[in-house]
Amino acid sequence: MARISTYALDENLIASDKWIGTSANDSNATKNYSLGNVTDYLNKSGVIDSQTLRYKYQDVTPQDTREVGTISFATSKGSTVNFSSITTWVLSKFAKPDKQVDSFYTSPLIGSYVLVTNAANVSNWAVYLWTGSAATTDPNFYNIGLTYISGSGVLQKNKDYLISLLTYDIAGQTGDKNFLFTQNNPLATWVVTHNLDKYPSASVVTGVNDELIYGNVTYQSTNKLTITFSSPVSGKAFIN
Repeated sequence: MARISTYALDENLIASDKWIGTSANDSNATKNYSLGNVTDYLNKSGVIDSQTLRYKYQDVTPQDTREVGTISFATSKGSTVNFSSITTWVLSKFAKPDKQVDSFYTSPLIGSYVLVTNAANVSNWAVYLWTGSAATTDPNFYNIGLTYISGSGVLQKNKDYLISLLTYDIAGQTGDKNFLFTQNNPLATWVVTHNLDKYPSASVVTGVNDELIYGNVTYQSTNKLTITFSSPVSGKAFIN
């Protein structure tokens, strides 16, 4: 075998190119590694671009456990979900691969516009106004309120998606913020402490299928309101 230094340098790299290495998780066996697989590992692990907010879409059914690093919904919505139908989702406090990023979910994201793209297909995208963030009963996940602006495509089960800040809400620094309230247990009267220091509007969706419903809003102060319904209901209130 000739010396390695005598081999020609390949300047036309393709995904199927290979080299030999040692597999640490297989008793140090010698194996072939393709350029395509290594590239895929670097993208998914985030070892190069540590600032990326990357999540997998998980369709959570009643028997499933929510996974770290995922986008999901309160109830199963199937293997594909139209971007235009999304008004709220459940987001892991950890982006892939295990980076804690939930501090971003309030500031700077509330009141700002975000771009969501399929990590492998940039033509599959959507722009949302990020309207609120509230912790769920599981401290590792947050209910995120969204207003769809524009886009093309769907969330696909087990595909990765990138979330990027598109336009920062500079005006929001004056205190004109939004608030997402979650009512997990059905009640006829919701008490909402939003601390927005104003008399905001309130839009409510049910916890079953995100259907828009209406209740009677009574303002207790500039930081607190109640919403009364004809019968007990659970869901979310978007306070703007």
